[in-house]
Amino acid sequence: MKALPIFCALLSTATPTFARDVGDTSVNLGVSTFGVNLEAAYQINPAIRVRGALMGGISLDYDENNDDGDFSGTFDLGGAAFLGDYYPGQSGWRISGGLFFSNTELSLTGTTDIDGLGSQSVTATAEFENKIAPMLSTGYDLAFGRGWSFNSEIGVIFNGGIDLNIIADNSAIQQDVDDDTDVQDAKGDADDITVLPYIGVSLGYRF
Repeated sequence: MKALPIFCALLSTATPTFARDVGDTSVNLGVSTFGVNLEAAYQINPAIRVRGALMGGISLDYDENNDDGDFSGTFDLGGAAFLGDYYPGQSGWRISGGLFFSNTELSLTGTTDIDGLGSQSVTATAEFENKIAPMLSTGYDLAFGRGWSFNSEIGVIFNGGIDLNIIADNSAIQQDVDDDTDVQDAKGDADDITVLPYIGVSLGYRF
Protein backbone atom coordinates (compact mmCIF):
# COMPACT_ATOMS: atom_id res chain seq x y z
CA MET A 1 0.00 0.00 0.00
CA LYS A 2 2.88 2.36 0.73
CA ALA A 3 4.10 1.86 -2.83
CA LEU A 4 0.80 3.06 -4.36
CA PRO A 5 1.40 6.83 -3.88
CA ILE A 6 4.91 6.43 -5.29
CA PHE A 7 3.56 4.52 -8.32
CA CYS A 8 0.92 7.20 -8.96
CA ALA A 9 3.56 9.93 -8.77
CA LEU A 10 5.80 8.12 -11.23
CA LEU A 11 2.86 7.54 -13.57
CA SER A 12 1.94 11.21 -13.57
CA THR A 13 5.48 12.23 -14.52
CA ALA A 14 5.67 9.58 -17.28
CA THR A 15 2.36 10.67 -18.87
CA PRO A 16 2.89 14.16 -20.31
CA THR A 17 0.15 16.75 -20.49
CA PHE A 18 0.05 19.24 -23.33
CA ALA A 19 -0.80 22.74 -22.15
CA ARG A 20 -2.09 24.65 -25.16
CA ASP A 21 -2.74 28.29 -24.36
CA VAL A 22 -4.95 30.63 -26.36
CA GLY A 23 -2.79 32.65 -28.73
CA ASP A 24 0.05 30.14 -28.97
CA THR A 25 1.66 30.07 -32.41
CA SER A 26 3.89 27.37 -33.86
CA VAL A 27 6.01 26.85 -36.95
CA ASN A 28 6.80 23.39 -38.38
CA LEU A 29 9.22 22.28 -41.06
CA GLY A 30 9.11 18.78 -42.53
CA VAL A 31 8.30 16.57 -45.50
CA SER A 32 5.13 14.96 -46.82
CA THR A 33 3.79 13.09 -49.81
CA PHE A 34 3.57 16.48 -51.59
CA GLY A 35 7.11 17.68 -50.95
CA VAL A 36 8.77 19.87 -48.35
CA ASN A 37 6.28 21.26 -45.80
CA LEU A 38 6.30 24.65 -44.10
CA GLU A 39 3.44 25.04 -41.60
CA ALA A 40 2.20 27.79 -39.30
CA ALA A 41 -0.52 27.32 -36.66
CA TYR A 42 -2.52 29.42 -34.19
CA GLN A 43 -4.24 28.14 -31.03
CA ILE A 44 -7.83 29.47 -30.84
CA ASN A 45 -8.60 27.68 -27.56
CA PRO A 46 -7.08 24.70 -25.68
CA ALA A 47 -8.89 22.21 -27.96
CA ILE A 48 -8.98 23.95 -31.35
CA ARG A 49 -6.17 25.17 -33.58
CA VAL A 50 -6.04 26.48 -37.16
CA ARG A 51 -3.14 25.59 -39.41
CA GLY A 52 -1.85 26.49 -42.86
CA ALA A 53 0.76 24.60 -44.87
CA LEU A 54 2.75 25.19 -48.04
CA MET A 55 4.16 22.13 -49.83
CA GLY A 56 6.41 21.61 -52.82
CA GLY A 57 9.97 21.96 -53.98
CA ILE A 58 10.26 18.40 -55.34
CA SER A 59 10.29 17.47 -59.04
CA LEU A 60 10.76 13.83 -60.03
CA ASP A 61 11.88 12.48 -63.39
CA TYR A 62 9.45 10.02 -64.97
CA ASP A 63 10.29 7.45 -67.63
CA GLU A 64 8.14 4.60 -68.93
CA ASN A 65 8.96 2.22 -71.76
CA ASN A 66 6.61 -0.60 -72.74
CA ASP A 67 4.96 -2.23 -75.74
CA ASP A 68 2.37 0.57 -75.97
CA GLY A 69 4.84 3.45 -76.11
CA ASP A 70 7.70 5.45 -74.60
CA PHE A 71 7.18 8.42 -72.30
CA SER A 72 9.43 10.76 -70.32
CA GLY A 73 8.79 13.90 -68.31
CA THR A 74 8.48 15.31 -64.82
CA PHE A 75 6.24 14.79 -61.81
CA ASP A 76 5.97 18.08 -59.89
CA LEU A 77 4.70 17.81 -56.32
CA GLY A 78 3.10 20.73 -54.51
CA GLY A 79 0.09 22.35 -52.96
CA ALA A 80 -1.24 24.13 -49.91
CA ALA A 81 -3.63 23.21 -47.13
CA PHE A 82 -5.79 25.07 -44.64
CA LEU A 83 -6.87 22.89 -41.71
CA GLY A 84 -8.65 22.98 -38.39
CA ASP A 85 -7.15 20.77 -35.66
CA TYR A 86 -9.24 19.35 -32.81
CA TYR A 87 -7.52 17.89 -29.72
CA PRO A 88 -10.00 15.58 -27.91
CA GLY A 89 -8.01 15.34 -24.66
CA GLN A 90 -4.93 16.42 -22.76
CA SER A 91 -2.54 14.72 -25.14
CA GLY A 92 -0.89 15.38 -28.46
CA TRP A 93 -3.46 13.45 -30.49
CA ARG A 94 -5.49 15.51 -32.96
CA ILE A 95 -8.18 15.12 -35.62
CA SER A 96 -7.97 17.52 -38.58
CA GLY A 97 -10.13 18.58 -41.48
CA GLY A 98 -9.96 21.24 -44.15
CA LEU A 99 -9.09 21.92 -47.78
CA PHE A 100 -6.13 20.98 -49.96
CA PHE A 101 -5.20 23.26 -52.88
CA SER A 102 -3.33 21.14 -55.42
CA ASN A 103 -0.37 22.27 -57.48
CA THR A 104 0.70 18.72 -58.36
CA GLU A 105 1.08 17.81 -62.04
CA LEU A 106 2.51 15.05 -64.21
CA SER A 107 3.73 16.23 -67.62
CA LEU A 108 5.00 13.77 -70.27
CA THR A 109 6.00 13.66 -73.92
CA GLY A 110 6.53 10.56 -76.02
CA THR A 111 5.02 8.14 -78.47
CA THR A 112 2.14 5.69 -78.21
CA ASP A 113 0.41 3.25 -80.54
CA ILE A 114 -2.93 4.53 -81.83
CA ASP A 115 -5.48 2.16 -83.36
CA GLY A 116 -5.02 2.13 -87.14
CA LEU A 117 -2.26 4.77 -87.13
CA GLY A 118 0.69 3.08 -85.43
CA SER A 119 3.16 5.03 -83.29
CA GLN A 120 2.28 8.70 -82.82
CA SER A 121 3.87 11.58 -80.88
CA VAL A 122 1.73 12.86 -78.02
CA THR A 123 1.88 15.03 -74.90
CA ALA A 124 0.20 13.84 -71.70
CA THR A 125 -0.68 15.78 -68.56
CA ALA A 126 -2.34 14.64 -65.35
CA GLU A 127 -3.64 16.65 -62.39
CA PHE A 128 -6.32 16.55 -59.68
CA GLU A 129 -9.90 16.75 -60.92
CA ASN A 130 -10.66 18.82 -57.81
CA LYS A 131 -7.99 21.52 -57.59
CA ILE A 132 -9.57 22.42 -54.22
CA ALA A 133 -10.20 19.11 -52.43
CA PRO A 134 -11.53 18.15 -48.98
CA MET A 135 -8.91 16.67 -46.65
CA LEU A 136 -9.18 14.62 -43.45
CA SER A 137 -6.31 13.48 -41.25
CA THR A 138 -5.22 12.46 -37.81
CA GLY A 139 -1.88 13.07 -36.16
CA TYR A 140 0.16 13.31 -33.02
CA ASP A 141 2.40 16.05 -31.60
CA LEU A 142 5.14 14.65 -29.36
CA ALA A 143 6.42 17.50 -27.18
CA PHE A 144 9.99 17.63 -25.93
CA GLY A 145 12.37 20.21 -24.55
CA ARG A 146 11.11 23.79 -24.20
CA GLY A 147 8.55 24.42 -26.94
CA TRP A 148 9.76 21.77 -29.39
CA SER A 149 7.67 18.94 -30.88
CA PHE A 150 7.94 16.08 -33.33
CA ASN A 151 4.75 15.89 -35.41
CA SER A 152 3.32 13.09 -37.53
CA GLU A 153 0.16 13.00 -39.64
CA ILE A 154 -1.71 10.56 -41.87
CA GLY A 155 -4.89 11.14 -43.83
CA VAL A 156 -6.69 11.25 -47.16
CA ILE A 157 -7.41 13.84 -49.85
CA PHE A 158 -10.65 13.51 -51.80
CA ASN A 159 -9.28 14.63 -55.16
CA GLY A 160 -12.33 13.50 -57.18
CA GLY A 161 -10.22 11.62 -59.75
CA ILE A 162 -7.17 12.31 -61.90
CA ASP A 163 -7.78 14.41 -65.01
CA LEU A 164 -5.62 12.77 -67.70
CA ASN A 165 -5.25 14.53 -71.05
CA ILE A 166 -3.42 13.06 -74.04
CA ILE A 167 -2.90 15.53 -76.88
CA ALA A 168 -1.56 14.54 -80.30
CA ASP A 169 1.27 16.62 -81.72
CA ASN A 170 -0.58 16.31 -85.05
CA SER A 171 -3.94 17.94 -84.35
CA ALA A 172 -5.48 16.24 -87.41
CA ILE A 173 -5.47 12.87 -85.60
CA GLN A 174 -6.73 14.11 -82.20
CA GLN A 175 -10.11 12.41 -82.64
CA ASP A 176 -8.35 9.11 -83.39
CA VAL A 177 -6.32 9.53 -80.19
CA ASP A 178 -9.46 10.22 -78.17
CA ASP A 179 -11.17 7.13 -79.64
CA ASP A 180 -8.22 4.80 -79.06
CA THR A 181 -9.11 1.91 -76.72
CA ASP A 182 -5.92 2.14 -74.64
CA VAL A 183 -6.27 5.90 -74.25
CA GLN A 184 -9.87 5.55 -73.08
CA ASP A 185 -8.86 2.81 -70.61
CA ALA A 186 -6.05 4.96 -69.22
CA LYS A 187 -8.37 7.94 -68.77
CA GLY A 188 -10.97 5.73 -67.08
CA ASP A 189 -8.41 4.24 -64.68
CA ALA A 190 -7.12 7.71 -63.79
CA ASP A 191 -10.64 9.02 -63.22
CA ASP A 192 -11.29 6.18 -60.74
CA ILE A 193 -8.50 7.40 -58.41
CA THR A 194 -10.79 9.59 -56.29
CA VAL A 195 -8.94 9.37 -52.94
CA LEU A 196 -5.21 9.84 -52.34
CA PRO A 197 -3.18 9.18 -49.16
CA TYR A 198 -1.44 11.93 -47.23
CA ILE A 199 1.52 11.32 -44.90
CA GLY A 200 3.71 13.94 -43.26
CA VAL A 201 6.32 14.37 -40.52
CA SER A 202 7.79 17.59 -39.19
CA LEU A 203 9.75 19.28 -36.44
CA GLY A 204 7.97 22.19 -34.80
CA TYR A 205 8.55 25.04 -32.35
CA ARG A 206 5.82 26.72 -30.32
CA PHE A 207 6.06 30.36 -29.25
